[in-house]
Amino acid sequence: MKTGLLLSGGMDSIAIAWWKRPQWAVTIDYGQKAAGGEKLAAAQVCHELGIAHEVITVDCGSLGSGDMAYKAANALGIASDWWPYRNQLLITLAGMRAIACEVQTLFIGTVKADGENHRD
Repeated sequence: MKTGLLLSGGMDSIAIAWWKRPQWAVTIDYGQKAAGGEKLAAAQVCHELGIAHEVITVDCGSLGSGDMAYKAANALGIASDWWPYRNQLLITLAGMRAIACEVQTLFIGTVKADGENHRD
């Protein structure tokens, strides 16, 4: 069974990469300010662990707000950095590509703050 990982390059997804050792990982550049560093970290982890790695680039920069979107915070946002439905978008894009790559299980990593600050 082929496994995959939505790999942001952050601590949660890197820990899953180390723990589960999926055969494939995908990183999504959706226009966030930290995209360059996230892609670099994800690529290095995949290189070290022997995981095939892909990057999907989708320009959603005009849809977010706050520092990570190079904009002022949105008054409607529950956090200063807010991308409405970001997690749903990332999982959908990763899932679409995972299916095309014949991945049967897609791992994702979330942190408690996602449920509080990025409700989808």
